[in-house]
Amino acid sequence: MRSFFSLVWFEYKKIFKRKSAVIALVLVTAAVAFSPLAIFFGTAYIDGESYESHYQAMVKDRTYAMALSGREIYETLIEETKDAYSKIPAAERYGVTPEYQEYARPYSEIFRIMSMSNNLNLEELGTFNRDDMLTFYKVRHEQIAADIQAGAISNTAKDTLIKLDTEIKTPFIFAYIGGFDSLIGGIYTIGVVCAFALAICLAPVFAGEYSTGADQLILSSKLGKSKVISAKLFTSIFLSVKFFVILVLFSVITCMFVYGYDGASAPIQLIMPFLVYPLSILESVIIFTVCTFFGTLLIAALTLLLSSKFKSPFGVIIIISVLIFVPMMLSVPETTVWLYNLFSLLPTSMMSVWAVFSHVPYDFFGLIVMPYIFLPIFAILASIAMLPLTRKSFRNHQIG
Repeated sequence: MRSFFSLVWFEYKKIFKRKSAVIALVLVTAAVAFSPLAIFFGTAYIDGESYESHYQAMVKDRTYAMALSGREIYETLIEETKDAYSKIPAAERYGVTPEYQEYARPYSEIFRIMSMSNNLNLEELGTFNRDDMLTFYKVRHEQIAADIQAGAISNTAKDTLIKLDTEIKTPFIFAYIGGFDSLIGGIYTIGVVCAFALAICLAPVFAGEYSTGADQLILSSKLGKSKVISAKLFTSIFLSVKFFVILVLFSVITCMFVYGYDGASAPIQLIMPFLVYPLSILESVIIFTVCTFFGTLLIAALTLLLSSKFKSPFGVIIIISVLIFVPMMLSVPETTVWLYNLFSLLPTSMMSVWAVFSHVPYDFFGLIVMPYIFLPIFAILASIAMLPLTRKSFRNHQIG
């Protein structure tokens, strides 16, 4: 056992001796750790004149939101929001008016949720009457049900999703969620940059041995086809896990330090009002992080498999880069369910919050599996399946 961990330590040293790997890991870590701090820089301008810094704006909006935290988004609060916005004079850029800043801005988060939930604009809010306020959630549910019924998924899947929406507790309890909102946005970035950095670090694990000729020594040695390969695989996977966890911890610490940690128990619908899953924001962040983690692990496993087959690390990095970044530029319509679900299985697709919480579940002959359950299961099974293939590929490599 001691000899195995000596090999693991040796593999770690080999990875960190490469300047490209060290630079990639350091740059990615610094970017993730300090990106939430960008709020401390920059200024908002109105008609060419400095109005407030981005940090001042965040603090002001956080104060407004926390003043409303704990209240139901229902008749009284909706009425207050309507009255506040009714004070804004007709203007193309109503956000720059003094009336908006004084009266409406404190209710801007309530208006955002209402406008997203019921497709309201400023003019339609003015026509809101008491009946509209009392039926707000009924209208939201009917609109969601209509959208689901119009989809191309099976009737069983439709019924399952609609039933899930009825389990969401209404009226929503408003809360300030700035820290978690920022964190959800950051997790996707973490997954993408972590996967790319790992591709740079892991591409030479096997391919580098081919290019230097060290494969001849490894495969002809007593432990070359057993412990050395196991040590390479163990080191690579452990590095992937550790690096992702470090990035997430940095992001959590900085996001919560800058924006606050309030709102963990609030419904995820405060961020995505049309979501049908009865989850809290904290539950959603954990689920999304887990899916992103296994998407990253899938990239690491695929990088190792390609590394065992390619004679140069550069070819591996190019292919993995295409796999990471090209799907980010593409979209597949939900009307073609099988293609949409297949596209969602790509590593960077399963790092997208819209794929994880999609309203297009996986339907296995009537067994409905939600995306946030199926995606990590697929990534785990695919990653596990690639490891013996990687071992076999390197073991069977022809020395010459």
